[in-house]
Amino acid sequence: MIMFLFLLALWILLNGRVTLEIVLVGIAIAGIVYLFCVKVLGYHPRHEKRLFKRLGLYIVYTFVLIWEILKANWQVMRTILRPGAEYESAIVPVKVPLKKEVSRVFLANSITLTPGTVTVDEQDGEFLVLCLDKSSAEDIPDWSLVQILKKLEGETWN
Repeated sequence: MIMFLFLLALWILLNGRVTLEIVLVGIAIAGIVYLFCVKVLGYHPRHEKRLFKRLGLYIVYTFVLIWEILKANWQVMRTILRPGAEYESAIVPVKVPLKKEVSRVFLANSITLTPGTVTVDEQDGEFLVLCLDKSSAEDIPDWSLVQILKKLEGETWN
């Protein structure tokens, strides 16, 4: 039901105005898209309940990720602008303690969003991370974002 309301709100937002015609067409389109998601994509309303249970952790994850991006920006800027700076770029294999594929995707994207690191490949729970300084990749398994993702893995994602 929440997904339906979200789709309807998105429809109205994208139309830019609210009229009876837009709302009625939006209800029809949101209903069709919602039914498509239920029948074809395997979506179920119980997923919304799980989402609300985890919403706090998602919010915490978002703020921690923003903080980590800001810290990494500062570190990269210091490393690059410091005269005579010594750093060792490398591609480092990193074993990640996450079981679910979706958790690993979240982490890989978070690593890539963080300045100075890029996730190059993932196989069997091990990432290849290209990093500006080798020491920054070695801290990934103990990263606060990994801990939050481990908590989110406690319940099934789907």
